[in-house]
Amino acid sequence: MELRRLRERAGKSQLEAAEAVDASDTKISRVESGKTGLSRLELMALLDLYGATDQELRESLAELNRNSRKRGWWQQRKDVLTPKLMELIELESTASHIFEYEATVIPGLFQTEAYARAIISGFPDPYSSSVDQAVQNRLERQKILDGPTAPRIICVLDEAALHRHIGGPSIMAEQLRHLVSIANPPHLSIQVIPYTAGAHAGMDGPFLRFGYPAPGHMDIVFLEQKASRLFIEEEADLEPYRIAEEHLRTQALPSADSMKLISALAAELDRA
Repeated sequence: MELRRLRERAGKSQLEAAEAVDASDTKISRVESGKTGLSRLELMALLDLYGATDQELRESLAELNRNSRKRGWWQQRKDVLTPKLMELIELESTASHIFEYEATVIPGLFQTEAYARAIISGFPDPYSSSVDQAVQNRLERQKILDGPTAPRIICVLDEAALHRHIGGPSIMAEQLRHLVSIANPPHLSIQVIPYTAGAHAGMDGPFLRFGYPAPGHMDIVFLEQKASRLFIEEEADLEPYRIAEEHLRTQALPSADSMKLISALAAELDRA
């Protein structure tokens, strides 16, 4: 994405970029869409062509280029992961911060094994080899929450997601207690928009925003439907989601009050 922006800012075509590295314009297209990589010499040649002289930027892009050759666990499971899920996992694994709004279910990164199994069993993934494999993949994704490189995550949930008894009262109570146990502002903040908030900025559907650090300081919004996904990258298109995010965080209960509400709902389920 950053190479594409630098090329466009320099007024160069993909064909001109291809000539600078003795390649085809198809390769430049694949590089800019993240489907193939570059050697260090090719990268430096492109940066020279684009007039990118800032040394910090060049070193940061060189580091990104080196890291792009590392294989994540998901790349070794192409036989059991859909392309859509692989793209989502890659976004999660490389982001420095994540914002998620969800209206009907607890997000996959925060699901207990029992809750995940109940969801996957109730609505099977036609592309998954088995329920067990799908559950394992979901739990594997959650490892990004631990460690020194964990992203900062802000999650806003509609209260409706807390009332849907996925798997029954005991599984749901366990899931709600899990949300309370993992919440750790500002590293991981969970806020709830209560029913009493009325109409709010997320009523047209859930979304994810992934943020990335230097050199690009990029944002990507991810929208998912049953048979498709949409990645929003252009600044003008991102702005409505940033505005919605601000409104959602304002309309939601503070994290501490959200935890009190979630704990109270878990207690009610325990009594049930």
